[in-house]
Amino acid sequence: MRHDASKIISICEACRERRTVEVIGNEESDEPYRVCGECGERLRQRALRPLEWFNLAAKHGPDKYLLHDDFYDQDGTAQQAEYCSLGDMRAPTLDEAARSLARLVDYCITRWWLGTPEYNAFRMFPGEAVLEELKGRAATGNRHVLEVTLTLCANVLEHAAAPWVRAQYARARDDNVLFSWAEAAARCLPQPEGLHKTLDTLRAYTGRELRAHKDALLWFRSPAVLDWIEIHAPRTNVTNDWGRLAALSELSWNRVDAWLLGGRPLSLIALDALTEFIARPGQAPIVTELKPGLKECPDRLTLTQALQACMAADTSPRVCGICSYLIERIAEMRVEPVAST
Repeated sequence: MRHDASKIISICEACRERRTVEVIGNEESDEPYRVCGECGERLRQRALRPLEWFNLAAKHGPDKYLLHDDFYDQDGTAQQAEYCSLGDMRAPTLDEAARSLARLVDYCITRWWLGTPEYNAFRMFPGEAVLEELKGRAATGNRHVLEVTLTLCANVLEHAAAPWVRAQYARARDDNVLFSWAEAAARCLPQPEGLHKTLDTLRAYTGRELRAHKDALLWFRSPAVLDWIEIHAPRTNVTNDWGRLAALSELSWNRVDAWLLGGRPLSLIALDALTEFIARPGQAPIVTELKPGLKECPDRLTLTQALQACMAADTSPRVCGICSYLIERIAEMRVEPVAST
């Protein structure tokens, strides 16, 4: 028997109990919110109950209009909440979500960031089942969901997800999620496959677009990225994210010394890179996680003298400020000394 698609009853995406009676648009024209009248009103008022927010965020992502952190915290509590009792409308905790693979993936999609507790929660499920669940979620076409599935492949499945990650390359490139794809490629694909594909993608960008997309290279921890930096670094307006990329790419003292002696722009990148080897509040999460260190570091006196020479050659406030900071905290710098022979 054929069914008239227009007569199929859909269930509210927020409460998952009542019929859908409203379609409310957001920035994705092909992914509107389909909700009942009560949830639709609370959605417009930025006053969804936590479970309703959770259910919508699990489908659409927490960064969408009417759901994002201007209006809700990470557990779905509305800033304008005026109800007295949540009853059974609280969003699930990680422990509660982890009782079901589907609900655990829902939980991860709603998070602002993921970490070890979320990744460890997948250990109780077979890898094949996890991969199939992630494939199904990514097939919905939602950009945020694709990013989360790639992140989970990188940190939960690794090499077991290689064929699927490889197949997502074109979509990740077209949907502007190269950063998330690169993390999965670095941890799931044999090297240097992911690095080469990422470098191929970056050829399409220049200027600000290149700067915005180049951080995908952070995941590969490869000295080949340093060669790329030497070719593509901007001549002027060198921002500190170039130094971060260098620091996370197996940067060695020999390369730093050559960049300092060669002057701008590479000297600026070298100095910014050295600051990333000193732990400090506000560092990028990837630096805090990976804790890079300067490779083949000479004795601290040699490093100090190189920084003093750099200040003498370039007396700009930026260079003098960074060099003074590095000299003052040189004992705190993460280094890997030259191997003894």
